[in-house]
Amino acid sequence: MFEISSEFNQNIFSQIIQLWKITGVGNPARGDNFTSIKKSLDHGGKIFTLLNNQKVIGTCWLTHDFRRSYIHHMAIHPDYQNAGHGRKILELALEYSQELGLQAKLEVHKNNPHAQNLYKKQGFKLLDGYEVYIKRDIKKQNEE
Repeated sequence: MFEISSEFNQNIFSQIIQLWKITGVGNPARGDNFTSIKKSLDHGGKIFTLLNNQKVIGTCWLTHDFRRSYIHHMAIHPDYQNAGHGRKILELALEYSQELGLQAKLEVHKNNPHAQNLYKKQGFKLLDGYEVYIKRDIKKQNEE
């Protein structure tokens, strides 16, 4: 039985981490730990999990900056891909963004044509002229 939930706890987080490892969206360098996700949820973020008999088989995590909603770690377990689950969970994410009155933005790896196709079908357009940069080795001032 499939259901979508926005519940978040340590058990769900453990399952999410496993799914992210299987699908390749997880990476310890990103700092996606229980505390950072919980903090984002406490400040208006949302995490949708697709469950099959209480087992997490899909995720879509949203954060926002009060202007744009950012879709992170959209993932469906390989055993359940190409069955419409990604579209369904993405539609919920877009509905949530619309409820908040925010533009939706996401990043997708250039070697992931299946995800690119899904996003294009949902109306996303490539943001021409931009390159994405990140600095992950930020230290708090009191850590120096």
